Amino acid sequence: MYEHPYLSQQLTRHDQEQMERAAAERLRLIEHADQIVPRPEGVVRRMLRRAFGRTAVATSATAPTTARVAGGCEAAAAHAQ
Repeated sequence: MYEHPYLSQQLTRHDQEQMERAAAERLRLIEHADQIVPRPEGVVRRMLRRAFGRTAVATSATAPTTARVAGGCEAAAAHAQ
């Protein structure tokens, strides 16, 4: 009929502990960023690279750019002023 609060308390405590562990892990990674080295390719990545023929250069060339490019909207906004 009524739920016992023990389960919700345990879940809340577990979630809080997970968040604390994740925050501590992020802090550790930030503090020791110079010690992080990339792992070699694993079996799945090698298989996908062979299947789709992509290389590291090809994936970086197809990655979306974050640089801002002047477009038509900015020219129209400048004309309106």
